[in-house]
Amino acid sequence: MITASVINRRQFLKTSGATLAALYGLNYLDPSAAQARDEIRFLTVISYIPSSDVELKKQAAAFSKEKGVGINIETIAHLQLPAKVASQVHAKSGHDIVALGPGAAELYKDLLADVSDLAEELGRAYGGWYEFAKDMSMVNGKWKTVPWWYFAYPLVLRSDLLKEVGESKIDTYDDLLRVGKKLKVRGHPVGIALGHCIDATISCHCVLGAFGGRYVAEDSKTIVIDSAETARALEYMKKLFEEAMEPAVLSWDDAGNNRHMLSGRGSVTINSTAIYCLARDKKMMLDNKPLAELLDHYVPPQGPAGYCSYAPSACLGIWNFAKNISGAKEFLRYHISRENFNNWITAGQGYNMPMLKEFEKNPVWDADPKYKFVKEYGPTMHIQGWPGKPTMYSNIVTNLYIVPDMFAAVATGKKSVPEAIKWAEKEIKQVYAGEKKARPQKG
Repeated sequence: MITASVINRRQFLKTSGATLAALYGLNYLDPSAAQARDEIRFLTVISYIPSSDVELKKQAAAFSKEKGVGINIETIAHLQLPAKVASQVHAKSGHDIVALGPGAAELYKDLLADVSDLAEELGRAYGGWYEFAKDMSMVNGKWKTVPWWYFAYPLVLRSDLLKEVGESKIDTYDDLLRVGKKLKVRGHPVGIALGHCIDATISCHCVLGAFGGRYVAEDSKTIVIDSAETARALEYMKKLFEEAMEPAVLSWDDAGNNRHMLSGRGSVTINSTAIYCLARDKKMMLDNKPLAELLDHYVPPQGPAGYCSYAPSACLGIWNFAKNISGAKEFLRYHISRENFNNWITAGQGYNMPMLKEFEKNPVWDADPKYKFVKEYGPTMHIQGWPGKPTMYSNIVTNLYIVPDMFAAVATGKKSVPEAIKWAEKEIKQVYAGEKKARPQKG
């Protein structure tokens, strides 16, 4: 059974890529500091894990008591966040700290305070930032946002089914095809989403990147989707679709692969750890065995160009028109400190994955063997628009599902590989020329 909170969470990711979503709210102002001067206002969206927000509230209360500065943490319904941010940009007034997604640093670079001092300090103190964090938050050599968290999309597989066909692990895309063919024959097909959903976007970018394909160059402007590497990625997906999957993946929403795996029929997918969490928390059984115990996670497979992973992520910006820029920086320094950030990660039960390398030492990753992949994920991780920077245009390419549509067209035989690449090239060029806009999102 897929809960409404999971579906809402995934709908939000399509809107901004900035957070997880559920219908749980937090609006906190420490009463003891209600009259304190220079109140700090923090706008974010509710975490999928309520205990994560409880910990954030606890830290706000402690900071407020220690510094005598009121902290107002406001959370709103996930689909309201883009409009809220846009209204603040228009009015040049609003919160001090705002949770944002990939592309925001570039999009709002003239309205965000320079936080280079804070970001560099945190990097020196906690093992350095991953490159993808720098890609997301740095513009022209300056940090315009502070990277906050991401949540990984590993390869999710049924380890018991692999053993039944004489396999133990899937490390390469060749492995996935070979094992997938065996599993489909036994009634347990692979399920890689190819519809209009964030899962399809992430999965297809993983495959494209692992085969060496890119849609935009390092300059974040030149469109390079037409390549031999892209062609090989498309040819591979066609084989995987025909030999190891079923047509249902073409119409999946973001709950499709959850249903696929939780039904007991699915064998492999690329998704967040939500499938495992649901199976564990709801104590789902399969053939008198806990389903969660049969699931495992690995970094998405490597291809000819190596490993390539993607994931939704969030950063924190401070407006340059904020009333308390110094106080906002001070609170972020307090929150992203060794004890507090570790407590927040622990409270998030594995969903708040850090972009600072030291915090991967948090015991939460070792307490459950199903999370052993996390320490391997960061070095393979990229942000939309890679090897360029995430921009407004890369956001639109994601929103229009151009890359998944290219893969789906080849997989189904609706377009040849050259035709699909030419179509995608035309669509992406129109986006980067400003001729195509993002689709309105449904509530």
